[in-house]
Amino acid sequence: MTRDRDITRTLTFWLVFTASALSAMTNATSTPIIPEYVERVLGGGTTLSGLVIALSAVAAVVAMPVAGMLGDRRGYRVVALSGSATAALGMALLAAVPSLWGAGLGRVLFGLGNSASMTLVMTWLVAMAPVAQRGKALSVFGLSVWIGLALGPQIGAVVNELAGPAAVFAVCGGFEVATAALIACLPRPPRQAPTGPASHGQGRAVAVWRAFLAVRVPGVVAAAAWCGEGLMLGFLIVHLEAGGVPASGLTGAASVFAVFSFSVIGARIALASLPDRIGPLRATALSLCALAAGLATLGLARDFWVAAAGVALIGVGFSPLYPSLTMLATGGLTTGNRALGLGMFSSFTSVGHAGGALIGGLVIAAASTTWAFVLVAGLQLGALAVVALFTRGDAPRERPVPEAPRDPAA
Repeated sequence: MTRDRDITRTLTFWLVFTASALSAMTNATSTPIIPEYVERVLGGGTTLSGLVIALSAVAAVVAMPVAGMLGDRRGYRVVALSGSATAALGMALLAAVPSLWGAGLGRVLFGLGNSASMTLVMTWLVAMAPVAQRGKALSVFGLSVWIGLALGPQIGAVVNELAGPAAVFAVCGGFEVATAALIACLPRPPRQAPTGPASHGQGRAVAVWRAFLAVRVPGVVAAAAWCGEGLMLGFLIVHLEAGGVPASGLTGAASVFAVFSFSVIGARIALASLPDRIGPLRATALSLCALAAGLATLGLARDFWVAAAGVALIGVGFSPLYPSLTMLATGGLTTGNRALGLGMFSSFTSVGHAGGALIGGLVIAAASTTWAFVLVAGLQLGALAVVALFTRGDAPRERPVPEAPRDPAA
């Protein structure tokens, strides 16, 4: 593939895109069913439901960097396929073993496998995309997650109504098998001569430390940004209901999330090449300003239209943010630790999601939902200061190196 060829117009890109969409669809189809499954099958309540759901996220935080390290050492394909198989096994346990241990182990296996697989799929894309096209490629690739999140709940609701939760989990297992089939069809990523720590024989601990140093600043920024998303997903409806907005209906609180989804998708299409045009650092700064403004607007919102304006700003902010931060993270990585570094970076987003729920719960208990949104809006400005102070370059720093013979284990 030549450097001038648009990667988003290749079959390989759309295989990666579809695999990512199916993976996101698995999560979005199965997770909303958990509360009903816990109540109907396990006889538990909301506390147990939250614990079962959280097991997957906790497992993902651990799995992402580990999968990246293994991918760098063993090859992307074998780790990604193992991840999809593990996730499918988790779904099979949920479908076939109606017990607390089955649900708990199933969610842990799903979190480990699904996050490991998707870490390697994203790294695969970064490895294949020319440096000058990575912003656009990651922007378009990100739409796969939103498509999966949009379709998954609808599929889960229909299957659950027709055949019950076990059937939903079985369908999700099928999604994971289909994901594995797509991964198996991907060509080997380009293998380059090792650079940096790996080429000088430093120990694994040194490689891990250098990967962490490369991603720590974009990772901290990602944690702050995804803290806003976690707060919004967990407490926006509660916040708007307290202001007199009904939960359902065309202009109800739940419909605000539809505005959010449309704004993300529309802005992602319109701004796909923004990080490539103005550089990832400037794109990140603009994104964080939009997020801060959107979260502050939500904090003050007492009706649907103000809330819709707030989430539209947040959607515009999130659109170029992930590809920009990923570009900043990969700029300090080498071909020998790229997957490890991206796994670490992805873990920061999971930490941020959990942090948003935790901050929301604590601040709302002590003050109000308004102060929770205002506080997290302030975190975005803090993240802006961090990225401005500690990020020196505004372009990917990877240098092209000669290709080495392809590794048959990839």
